[in-house]
Amino acid sequence: MSDTSLTGDDVPVPPVIHDTEPVPATGPSTDAATHPATDPSTGPSTNTVVPDPVARVRRLLGSSPEVGDRRDRVAASPALTGALARFDAPVDIRVRGGLGSGRRTLATALRTRRGWRVTVDDVDEIAAPGATPRPVPDVEILCLRTAPCRHEESWVRRARRHPLMVVAVGVGDDDDTVARPAWARDLAAVDPRDPEHRSVDQVISFVERALDALPSLRVARLETELERLAVDAEVGDLAEAALCALHHERHPAPHRDLSPHPGARTGMRR
Repeated sequence: MSDTSLTGDDVPVPPVIHDTEPVPATGPSTDAATHPATDPSTGPSTNTVVPDPVARVRRLLGSSPEVGDRRDRVAASPALTGALARFDAPVDIRVRGGLGSGRRTLATALRTRRGWRVTVDDVDEIAAPGATPRPVPDVEILCLRTAPCRHEESWVRRARRHPLMVVAVGVGDDDDTVARPAWARDLAAVDPRDPEHRSVDQVISFVERALDALPSLRVARLETELERLAVDAEVGDLAEAALCALHHERHPAPHRDLSPHPGARTGMRR
C-alpha cells in the first residue's frame, strides 16, 4: 500500500478537510444518555427534533395539481423523486482505507461506542483510475497505517462538500508526535482496538459535529440538484418552483406589522 518512492515520508497529509463551517465541539463523551445513538433510518435529523427544512418543497411536489398533471410529472421524473429521496436517506458514515489500515476495527469501535451504522470501503478500489463513482457520503474517515500512496493523496485532496477526517492508525501515542513518522505528525493518532480508548474520542467528536451540521449540508445538496433540474425541458418549472419554496423556507420574509402606528394619522375625523 505504501509507495514512498512516489510520495516520500516527509509529505504531511492534511488532517481534516471541512467544506462547511464546523460546529463548536462540546468535548468527547462516552455517556450514552447524553449522546443517544443515531437512528440511521431517520435521515439527516440526528439527536434533536428539528422542523423539516424542506416542508414547502414536499407540499409543492406532492400536493394535488392546481393546473395540469403535476403529480404525474413528478412521479415520472426520477430526478425529482431521487433528489428528495437522497435528502431523506439514512445517515451515511463511511470509514475508508487500504488493506490492513484498521478501517474495520475503527468502524467496529464507532458502532460499539455510539451505535452508528458505519460502512467500510476499500480506498484502493474507489480511488483507482477509472473506478465507478460511488454515492457521496455524509461523513468520511480515511484510515492510514503507512505513508499514503499517490492515489490516496489525490483522494484526500479531492474537492468535497462533506467533512473528511484523516487518521493515522497504529503509529504511536497521540501525545508523542515526535516519535511518529513525518507523514503522520499532523494527523490524529487512533488506536481503535479498544473502543473505549481515549484516542477514539476525537473521532467520535468529529462525527458528532458532522451530524449536527448534516441538515444544512443536505439542504445545500438539494438546492444544487434543483438548480440543475431547473433547466430541464419537462420538469424545469417544477424544479424552479421548488427552488423558490426552498429559498422561502431557508430565508423567511420578516413579519410586517400592519397595525397603524400609535402616532400615525388614520384619516378619521374626530
